[in-house]
Amino acid sequence: MRLMGGVVALLSRFFVAMSLALMVACGGGGGSSQPAPVPVDNGSGSPGGGGSTNPPPAPPEPLELKEMLGNERALDVTRFLTQATFGPTESEIKALYESSGDFKTWIDDQVAVAPSRILEGLDAHMQASGLDPLNKRNLELDWQKRMLMSDIFWERFVHGEDQLRQRVAFALSQIFVISDLSDALFNDARGIANYHDIMTEHAFGNYRDLLEAVTLNPMMGEYLSMVRNEKTDVSRNIRPDENYAREMMQLFTIGLVELNDDGTVRLDGDGNPIPTYDQEITKAFASVFTGWMYGNAPYWYWADWFNESTTLAMKPFEAYHDTKTKTLLNGEVLPAGQTAEQDLDAALDNVFGHQNVAPFVSKQLIQRLVTSNPSPGYVARISAVFNDNGSGEKGDLEAVVRAILLDDEARELSPETRDTFGKLKEPVLKFTSLMRAFHVEAFQPLREDGAVERETVRFFWPGYDYGQRPYGSPSVFNFYRPDYKPANAFGGADVVSPEFQILNEKNITAASNWGGSVVFNSYDFLRDGCEEDLDFEAGVGCLYAKFEGEIELAKNTDELLDHLNVLMMSGGMSDDMRAVIADHIEPFDPNDEQQRLYRVAEATYLMWMSPEFAVQR
Repeated sequence: MRLMGGVVALLSRFFVAMSLALMVACGGGGGSSQPAPVPVDNGSGSPGGGGSTNPPPAPPEPLELKEMLGNERALDVTRFLTQATFGPTESEIKALYESSGDFKTWIDDQVAVAPSRILEGLDAHMQASGLDPLNKRNLELDWQKRMLMSDIFWERFVHGEDQLRQRVAFALSQIFVISDLSDALFNDARGIANYHDIMTEHAFGNYRDLLEAVTLNPMMGEYLSMVRNEKTDVSRNIRPDENYAREMMQLFTIGLVELNDDGTVRLDGDGNPIPTYDQEITKAFASVFTGWMYGNAPYWYWADWFNESTTLAMKPFEAYHDTKTKTLLNGEVLPAGQTAEQDLDAALDNVFGHQNVAPFVSKQLIQRLVTSNPSPGYVARISAVFNDNGSGEKGDLEAVVRAILLDDEARELSPETRDTFGKLKEPVLKFTSLMRAFHVEAFQPLREDGAVERETVRFFWPGYDYGQRPYGSPSVFNFYRPDYKPANAFGGADVVSPEFQILNEKNITAASNWGGSVVFNSYDFLRDGCEEDLDFEAGVGCLYAKFEGEIELAKNTDELLDHLNVLMMSGGMSDDMRAVIADHIEPFDPNDEQQRLYRVAEATYLMWMSPEFAVQR
């Protein structure tokens, strides 16, 4: 049978080209075959946004995806949606294109969409199954909670209407990292769900407010040892825990060295980087973060997590707070005698006021949404918006996200930036793009009685095999570092590629197996067998892609590949890749409906697994 055997043979050809293709996309040489888009009138009008203030042109005539090749405005629509969502869909591409590619209005509409909340969905599923979401002493129930939480994450990422908000929340979760691989958080699905809801709530809010919400969240309190952190007691050999203080500065706000507004490192007179803080400042912040306990704890030493303790903000116990003077960043001194709340508020203002916050956070958000190697000019423009949204407000994330997506460097692949523009797609985005493009569905049981619900994604435990899943990083340093450089890669070019840190043979192989199962489960005889193996306890579901529109297009190879090229790759498929796929699907009879399904499935799978698709341009 030609199906999977041919696929495996062809994959070997793609993998041989992986390093070269990614080098080209991320900065090691040659340019992409994709034409540079013509500037789109996005009407941003925002500082550093790079957009025109002129009104958008009249709506264009409707086009099918296969007709959009060569239409540079249409292709930029697909590029924009790739950056701003968990993957473009055919309907979203057409709708945005037919609105004249008015990206500003699209962002306005997305900001207005109410957040879709993970905790709300988790509790609803538990209650519908006759289970108590607040029961914390049932290991079997804990397992079911984790399984359902994972399901709901993927449902929100794939089907949520608040795509931009969720994409930004996911980016923020990779800055403010917590992980259920920690023993402290392993069995608290509700707490993690609530933590992500904080990311979504503040995705378009103020960064200072988000920093405070994270600081007082009990999941972060457990993860980085702030909960039950006590003032110095020499007689009991107690010193304030420095864990949260250090990571709050290093990872959440200012980094290790001083930065210019364009993200480049500031140097002293001897040409050395200037540290942002030292051990004494770390100790001072550690003293600030003393005296905090679960939000409904009746006593300081009450150690059990009970009822709503994992979802309520922590509260102060003043007897355990360090009230001495504290010298923070830039020499600011907190006076003695302040309460825990006063100290915390002043300390967060102190770190938020540091000059590093804007370039440090702005660059990472650009990396997560658009490109791994933004130019210094791009970072400087976004930092300016971070420092002042045009109304004197610092840290306005809505304004920052707008500026990132509407900036000229995001919208135009200029000769100056095209060789270093783009990013390796992280596993989560690679998976969601496939699920959204082809309306991936699942047959799965959701209740103990074995009742099966369709139209719901079950994608439990991606991470152990694929390298990444929400809130499953190996440490507070996330799945990858923002400045990660693969050894001996990119021909010595001075570029970074964070996602390469989790790209290895195991993850590539596992991803190919998963993608194959989703694509080829579209065949009835495979999906029927999958259905028979459903298991609620084990988290087994049967994901399958729907190719309803594509099957008709498969009567003509060129029309099918044009359609997939726009939908999956923003028109960037190379001639060589197109020739390989066309040659592979040519033996399948376009006049036979079942054979057409084979054509679509194999073309989709090869495209999804290719090194060209692996790069977001």
